[in-house]
Amino acid sequence: MTDARATALEDLRSKLAGTLVLPGDADYDAARSPWNLSVDQRPAAVATPADVADVQAILAAATSAGLGVTTQPNGHGAADGLDGVILIRPSSFDEIAVDVPGRVLRVGAGVNWGPALQALDGTGLIGLAGSNPEVDVVGLALNGGHSMFSRRNGLTARSIVAVELVDASGEVRRVTDADDAELIWALRGGGGHFGVVTAIELALHEGDALFGGGLLFPVEAAVPVISAAFALAREVPELGLDIGMMRFPDLPVMPPHLRGRIVASVSLVHVGDEATGRGYAERLLGVAEPIANALTPFTIGQLAAVAAEPVDPMPTADFGAAIGSDDDAFAAELVEAFLAGAELGLMRCGLRAMGGATAEVLGADLSAVGAIRAPLLLSAGVLLLDPSIDPVAALQPLHDLAERHGVLGGVPSMLGAGTLADVYEPAVLDRLAAVKQRVDPGGLIRSNRAIHAQ
Repeated sequence: MTDARATALEDLRSKLAGTLVLPGDADYDAARSPWNLSVDQRPAAVATPADVADVQAILAAATSAGLGVTTQPNGHGAADGLDGVILIRPSSFDEIAVDVPGRVLRVGAGVNWGPALQALDGTGLIGLAGSNPEVDVVGLALNGGHSMFSRRNGLTARSIVAVELVDASGEVRRVTDADDAELIWALRGGGGHFGVVTAIELALHEGDALFGGGLLFPVEAAVPVISAAFALAREVPELGLDIGMMRFPDLPVMPPHLRGRIVASVSLVHVGDEATGRGYAERLLGVAEPIANALTPFTIGQLAAVAAEPVDPMPTADFGAAIGSDDDAFAAELVEAFLAGAELGLMRCGLRAMGGATAEVLGADLSAVGAIRAPLLLSAGVLLLDPSIDPVAALQPLHDLAERHGVLGGVPSMLGAGTLADVYEPAVLDRLAAVKQRVDPGGLIRSNRAIHAQ
């Protein structure tokens, strides 16, 4: 770092009501760490602004020092080293407000879905949350956002009502369809390219009765179970379904009946009465006896416990793709590809069923993430705790599968590594780039994913 930049950052630190951590500070390594611990990002500084005035000061200092600015609430989606970038952690923006009559959730940029869903308990309303409670509300929404409620109510980005942000010039703006339709179109799926978001408002949906959970099946039943789940997804387009394979580590901490095993997994979420939800589940339970059955009625505040995803940071290599096939032959290919990858270290592979409201064309022109044509979105990961594991080799069978069955499209929040060009058509990318040029011609504000391939 040049002396001029170092001086500018020290000056900024003295002015902030919040904090600024610099390289060489004792807490720099902890402050810069993303959720995916395999990404070694080393920003010029890590800022935790106390308020909007701090955000404005950070943007002004970055402009004068020739630095960029990016926002990472929890570090999900981190992809590069952030050289020459001030990293903003918006944890102080922790507002949560539920307008029950208006069916709107308002949260600050530092709020995770866990506490946001807790605030919805008892309201009879649901938000289009992800399955992990540690994922930030704003981050998920700006990057498209797929929810287990999306087949019923649409992608999270399309539920954005308003976004409050500080733009590259330092202006505080409230963006809605009424005052800047093109900018809010870009914010609905274009990521964090267009300003430092401080708060967001999302539409809520009715859902006073919920039922769901996870089912695990022996690997021997994987093909028929996955085929049955695909059929269920086609026949019940409003049912949330996550279908896939898992390899449990052979560790003493694992339950004995799962330790070292490869299983097929199906998670489902039904908005409605328990009897109907169990009827859907019977379509799967009639195929094979499960190893584990966690189906239960639940409230919206318990969604994270039902999903039961890991919440701690860990080193991973991830891969995502939109898949154009959902027939029995593809189910067999999926299982074969997972088993090949599992021998090399592949840990999980999930397929979110699309269709339903995710494919709804009406209103799709109001957001960068439009109607999803693919029936399935694949996401997979390799846990990088064993240095002998080659993640490229472990993921290769799924890359090959996607080469045969992949289609353009999808949701950036489920992409893994890559750019927006991996999910959006050229016309969408060009439109996003035009909005970026209008609101941030100097390229001050960065996002985890570039608009065009670099």
